[in-house]
Formats: sequence, structure tokens, C-alpha cells
Amino acid sequence: MRDQQEFKPTPKNWKLVLGIPMLLAALVFPAAASWAVTTGTSPAEVSSGDVPRSTSEVERTTTDVPRIPLYDIDSAKSLQVVVNKKRPLNPVEYFPRGKVQIGYSWLAKPAADAYVLLKAAVSKAKLGTLCINSGYRSFGSQTLIHDAKVALLGKTAGEKLAARPGYSEHQTGLAMDISTTQLGCRIGAFGASRASVWIAANAWQYGFVVRYPNGKTPITGYVWEPWHLRFVGLELAADMKAKKIATLEEYFALPAAPKY
Repeated sequence: MRDQQEFKPTPKNWKLVLGIPMLLAALVFPAAASWAVTTGTSPAEVSSGDVPRSTSEVERTTTDVPRIPLYDIDSAKSLQVVVNKKRPLNPVEYFPRGKVQIGYSWLAKPAADAYVLLKAAVSKAKLGTLCINSGYRSFGSQTLIHDAKVALLGKTAGEKLAARPGYSEHQTGLAMDISTTQLGCRIGAFGASRASVWIAANAWQYGFVVRYPNGKTPITGYVWEPWHLRFVGLELAADMKAKKIATLEEYFALPAAPKY
């Protein structure tokens, strides 16, 4: 039997043994090898302190990826655009394409499709037959309505009921003033109807919110309008309902808009 001492590697042997795997690693993983040479460490040896402890594993690998907001609240064409006395439409004379006529009114198609389902649900619940008192309004039409309200009630009171042109949700085609045929499609008495109570509780299931709730005038800038529905999409409407948030301003943490 040979003496095991003669097989003990010399320092040169060790360099050869270690050199071959390192050479192969450099060929297979050139970036890691280059990083190890320049820094004198391996990626595994980097301290976790280089990344905030609260950062998730996904965030650790996507810190250089631009964050995309879930909703577009700025573009006039967006289903979730927020329009109020501080946020005019962009562009201010926006004209929605692909509108659908329902009765004497026009709506953007997503809102029109959802309204048909909502109307059917109200009828099924035997709460009356919904009708649209006012839907899409052009920049010019809103100018006439705004000026008439201001002339009748004065600027302060008038602008709590009618938006300035370019600041109205009706111009998006996503908003509508509703009533029932039993009320002659008049909106004034709608808040006292059973249909209004049902819609306030269930409109979210069809992608709508009551845009100007009771008690929120300091935030929205408008008095309670139980007839004014705004289509925002099923996902957003459901999330607002789940979180018990009544206004778009509060949901998106936007400044209150009581005045222009």
C-alpha cells in the first residue's frame, strides 16, 4: 500500500484544482464573475442592509421598473377620470366617441351597456321603470345650463347645482341623471323613491356610484344628487363599496373641491 503522504496536494495543485471551476464559471456566468472580481465579493455576500427591510421580494427585483397607476384619473377618455371644480376635463372641450342613444339621451357605450342591466334589475325588483333625464352634454350645452342656473339662483347657489362647461361629468358621457317613469322622469322627487334607496345600495354591482352623496358637499362641491350616477367600472365601484368610500376625491386622496 502506498504512503498516503505522497498524494497530499501541493499549493500548486490547489491552484490548479480551484482554477478550473472558476474558469468554467467565468465562461458560463461572465457577469457574476466580473462582479466578484471588481468587488471582491459574491452576490450572496451582499448585506441585506443595502435594501430597505420593508421592501418586498418583488420590489427588490423591480426597483428600476416604472410604476404604472392602476387607474387613469386625468384623461378625459378614461372610465375613471375625476372631474370636479378643481379638475377640468383634459381636453376641456372633450367629445366622447362611439356614443349610444337611449331614449332621448346619449351615453358612452360602457355606461350605456351598464345602464341597460341596471334598469332591468330595478324593474325586476318591482321598483319602477328607470329613465334617463339627462345624459351626455356637450361643452356648448353645459354652457347654456350653467348660465341659466347662475342667472336664476346667483353664482354661488347656481354653481352648486350646475358645473361650468369643461368641468362637468356629463361631458364625458359617463354620467346620467335618472328617475322613473312613475315620476314623469323628473329628478326632483327621485331621492324619496324606493328606487333611489335601492340604487344607492346596489348601483355598485353595475359599475356605478352615486357621485354626489348626501353630506359630502364640502368635498364634491355639489349638493346631494341621488339621481346623478357616474359609471366608473365594476372593479372600482366594488372597491369603493368594500372600503366604504363614498367619493372619488376621497378614494384617490385628492384635494376637496368645494369651489373653483
